[in-house]
Amino acid sequence: MATLLRSLQEPSTLDVLGLGTIRDAFADMLSPGVSTVQTRLRYFIFLPWIFQRLEAESVPPGQFARTLREAETKLIDCLRKGGDDGVIGSRAHRSLKRMPSEIYWGGLGAWGIRRLDMSIAEYGQWASAPRPRPERDNDGNATTRDVTMWAADIPQPSEPFLDDKTDEETDFEIDFNLSADEALFLTERIRQSQPGSLLAELSAKPEVPIDVDYPWELDSGSLPGPLTEVLRHARCFSELTLGPQLVYNVLLARRAEKELGWDKGKLREGQSQMLVEWADRDSGQWDTLESWAGNLPDFWDLLAGWRIGAATQNFVNDLARRAVEDPKGFARDSGVHELIAGRERRLKANRARLVNRSALENWNGAAVGGQFDYRWPTTKRYLKDLAAAMPPAGNAPHPVRAAEEPSRGRG
Repeated sequence: MATLLRSLQEPSTLDVLGLGTIRDAFADMLSPGVSTVQTRLRYFIFLPWIFQRLEAESVPPGQFARTLREAETKLIDCLRKGGDDGVIGSRAHRSLKRMPSEIYWGGLGAWGIRRLDMSIAEYGQWASAPRPRPERDNDGNATTRDVTMWAADIPQPSEPFLDDKTDEETDFEIDFNLSADEALFLTERIRQSQPGSLLAELSAKPEVPIDVDYPWELDSGSLPGPLTEVLRHARCFSELTLGPQLVYNVLLARRAEKELGWDKGKLREGQSQMLVEWADRDSGQWDTLESWAGNLPDFWDLLAGWRIGAATQNFVNDLARRAVEDPKGFARDSGVHELIAGRERRLKANRARLVNRSALENWNGAAVGGQFDYRWPTTKRYLKDLAAAMPPAGNAPHPVRAAEEPSRGRG
């Protein structure tokens, strides 16, 4: 429950219309192991070093959580000195509630860097427990494999790492610059553990031009066909569902003005203008969305393994049909308003702002939602970290920026 509540506080995860299951499915297909609250790639190296050290020291289970937190606080201290961006806990420091180990634990498992499926608390119990030595034959050769938590080929630090010196005595620096060995290790782990993903494809050639807002703005010419198809569906879903989220914000602003007397004119007008821009995209783009909306069974087949509920499917089907039939009239469609209000009421019950006055009074006044980018900003940051550590891969073909109209909105 605590993990769930924390996830609702992450950037871009406030999900008033229940579209998050689909958003997360595509994010996991494109960038598995990545989350919106991760920052820099070298945490995938730092954290195994910390865990390996605690394991080697046989830290007792009762002290494991405290010792881990102390080591991570020390890491924050060292990283802050370098002045790099992306230091988790740079401001909160010792009062940080969610430490990097918790943020990256799932990704460490998804990339095969963490080999055993257990929580950090369970690992604290396991790490100090005695384990049987591997069995050997008469010639001394091991006949059973030793069970280890961490991938055997993790590059080890070439200089002291989080030694026992105080902050003032520490004369070495830790930063987010990956070594070539570390970059190669991470690339291999991603490609072996998540083949076919966009992250795996691009991590092998991180020098590609990736300074685009959305992953489908890359040229798909050198990407595998199945991945291109995933990106097509991800793009259409992202672009079409921006409209309903903007409508929700307009309805919310109007209700706050009418029932509470709040001045939300600036928010309402801004969201309304974005709706006009959303509806005014060129006919070719709407033709693409209309074709996609006319073949939604293919979309749901792609997501069959992600257990998207029937209510969510029906909601998306209804919105997609109304959007492509009359884009310019979508924001004024009373049927759309009813769909959106009903959806929030079923999902949020007494916390639904469009139907519950007390929930509306607790609104912070900001717009919610936005166009889905499927964790692309974090993925871009990771690719830049890899590219800085590895030389360009020659003249091999690779995705480049496609000539696309700039996308509108963020999410």
